[in-house]
Amino acid sequence: MRRYHGIPELLEAYMEENAADEQWITAHELRDRFGLTRYQSNTVSAFLRRLKVGPFSQFPFIVAKITLEEGENPSDPKKCRYLLKLRECTAAHHHRTMLPEKTDR
Repeated sequence: MRRYHGIPELLEAYMEENAADEQWITAHELRDRFGLTRYQSNTVSAFLRRLKVGPFSQFPFIVAKITLEEGENPSDPKKCRYLLKLRECTAAHHHRTMLPEKTDR
């Protein structure tokens, strides 16, 4: 967890800002949005690739798909897009969607 310190929270905040349970994102978009350094965006990319392999602790999202996009010019760097998707049937998911119980008085 230390390796990805703050990254899960950052991604959750991004998804909440966009009110999305599923969204295509790039590390570059997150870098621009949160003012991350190149090193930090590389860490975000590594975390997203890690989510493709399997769920991460109590983090409520997974990466369902990764696509590689070509640049306009052959010399442009290739960019990965990640389909970040809310996990189904997780404790974190239930925490996000459950409403507090009403008590009768």
